[in-house]
Amino acid sequence: MAEVLRIAPADRYRLAPLLDPRLPQDAMVAYYGLQHPADRVVVYGYYHVAHAPSGFLAVAQTGYDLFRPIAVPFVGSQAALRALLTVSLQPGRPVMLHLPAEQRAWAEETVDLSDPRIVELHRLDTKAFRPEINVLVVPVPSPTGLPRFEVRSGETVRASAGVNWKGDLFAEVYVESQPEAASQGHRRSALAAIAGQLLSEGRLPLYQVGEADVASQAEAHWVGFRRTGDRSLLAQALLRPPAGTAGESR
Repeated sequence: MAEVLRIAPADRYRLAPLLDPRLPQDAMVAYYGLQHPADRVVVYGYYHVAHAPSGFLAVAQTGYDLFRPIAVPFVGSQAALRALLTVSLQPGRPVMLHLPAEQRAWAEETVDLSDPRIVELHRLDTKAFRPEINVLVVPVPSPTGLPRFEVRSGETVRASAGVNWKGDLFAEVYVESQPEAASQGHRRSALAAIAGQLLSEGRLPLYQVGEADVASQAEAHWVGFRRTGDRSLLAQALLRPPAGTAGESR
């Protein structure tokens, strides 16, 4: 009978055969499943047979959202996703769920989703990369120790770009900015700076861009990012109470 078990940090290597870390679409789940610091992640395995997980879900504390952990599943069936979500999520505690877009209906059988958006995974094409020299872009220390670049005007940060996570082969970047920063080219400059930094470290930058965010897609393409064809759902998820428990007195 299939079961869900918490995977000890020393046993996370057992997940490696499920993944291909050379593929951009596997890079994020490979990082959280195998490499995220053990004191900031809990990993659950879905087992059809003992000692051989066929899927998993990582619940990780990140700098992306200080109040909601990110939940990243890697499964091949609705039954596996249902079992992992039921065991790993705590009632009343929201998480940011990140999973393949085509598995949304599977997740909605178990969790309530809010603020959903579809993001497209872009991979930097090193041959198309356009380094951009902008004296306003400066490296700054980040609380996590990961690289970060900012464009400032006085005390105001006009745009910034940093790293969500960094694995052996890939790293995922993000960009934040004031509304006018895009038209001034600051977002693009910050994105090019963080991409160049990661390339200098021997890592290939990945960038998840909202499917409806046409401006950011154009910006990413100018810098040299190209679509991989991978689409994911990012949404807040709250475990749905078991049937028959709603309205019960405390």
